[in-house]
Amino acid sequence: MLNKVIIHQQIFIIFSLLILIFNIFSNFINSYLNYLIWVALFFVSTLGVSHGALDGKLIWGGINKNFQRIILFGLYLSLVILGWSLWVSYPAIGLLVLLIMSIFHFGNSDLKFLKLSDINIRLSWGFSMTFLPILFKRDIVDSIFYNLIGFNIADFLIVIIYCILILSIIRLYWNFISNIGNSMLMVVWFKNKDILLLLELTSLVVLSYFTHPFVWFAIYFCGLHGVRSLIDSNFNWNVDLKWLIIFTLPVLVFIGFTYGRYWNADVYSLIFPILGSLTIAHMTLPSLLKFIRR
Repeated sequence: MLNKVIIHQQIFIIFSLLILIFNIFSNFINSYLNYLIWVALFFVSTLGVSHGALDGKLIWGGINKNFQRIILFGLYLSLVILGWSLWVSYPAIGLLVLLIMSIFHFGNSDLKFLKLSDINIRLSWGFSMTFLPILFKRDIVDSIFYNLIGFNIADFLIVIIYCILILSIIRLYWNFISNIGNSMLMVVWFKNKDILLLLELTSLVVLSYFTHPFVWFAIYFCGLHGVRSLIDSNFNWNVDLKWLIIFTLPVLVFIGFTYGRYWNADVYSLIFPILGSLTIAHMTLPSLLKFIRR
């Protein structure tokens, strides 16, 4: 699996570099930003959420009795519905839950292949990936948050987020550079996982400056987080494609059916509640499996 992760790191870095060059030397971005946001929405709704597609496979293969499978599927769907209800009734709490879950989920999932014992590095990575767009595009992120919860986040909270974010990025750079210094003579440069992580982080920081926050989120969530989760799950196209379709098709149908019909929703006020609802069930599934197996 480590070799697959390293190959993915190399591809993602090259892909990020191409996007960066395209952003710097093209006027297309500003002219067609609205279209790019919809493209980003499509990828987040498909490739992005698809990394949770193997939850269905995990439920089906992790339980032998059909009755228990039905119960587990029911509990999983109930958590999704509960998460959606939370967003609809109390969007501020829904956003807070999503941000907290993202910090832990991104840190544990993206760096799982490192088998880190230091939780601070995982939290630093998770916090950085959750809040990095706010570093250079605060006004846009503030606008997105306002659309989600209906009011502006207090300035002192933004300052706290800024401080933690900067400290998290510094901590990550310090850790990766220190590890590179200890192992530089032992590996080929572009196969060193710490060098690749350093380049990944740098690419994401630079892209957060040049791209719209939601476009940046799509690049990270789909290109890095989603693909790496599928690699960790040993995703096989021939065997697991049906789970991807079963998982993502209802999401696309729900977005297409509800957008603009029942409320004046924008892209963000629809996709983030969906992600929040799915993430609650996704992160809870291992505990549900243990509970059912007892």
